[in-house]
Amino acid sequence: MQASAGKRKVVGKYNLVAEVGHGGMADVFLAVSYGAAGASKLAVIKEPRPEMASDPDLMAMFLDEARLASRLNHPNIVQTYEVGQDGDRYFIAMEYLEGQPLSRIRTKLRGSGGLPRHMQLRVIADILAALHYAHELRDYDGRPLGVVHRDVTPQNVFVTYSGHTKL
Repeated sequence: MQASAGKRKVVGKYNLVAEVGHGGMADVFLAVSYGAAGASKLAVIKEPRPEMASDPDLMAMFLDEARLASRLNHPNIVQTYEVGQDGDRYFIAMEYLEGQPLSRIRTKLRGSGGLPRHMQLRVIADILAALHYAHELRDYDGRPLGVVHRDVTPQNVFVTYSGHTKL
């Protein structure tokens, strides 16, 4: 479902503002939540695609990802605020980042020699730090969780305008 100016979609406490992307399993939206005293916060909402809802195996994969994402707490990993349910639909509410995917940065800089070497090294170091943290993550009882990120691509690496890299 797309959010549009004429018809706002609400998921949990989040008002969807615009669709920002979609993959094989989920649609991603820019959203805003409103709190007490007029406070508001931007967030990103990830919802399973409608055709996934009827497939128990795909929903199990989405919910496994959601549970794992909610456990991750590292400066180079996008923060998950909430794993929620609105009616019979699940969603993941995540940190909104001001910046661009590394894939878009690489495309824009392709003709001008690309990203400077020192910036490339910073991005690589940050992503390696995030992956190391995730791979070393243990359950609450001390057992390794065995996390393996299976999709480390320039589309899934985000560089903020302030120079931080997030996976």
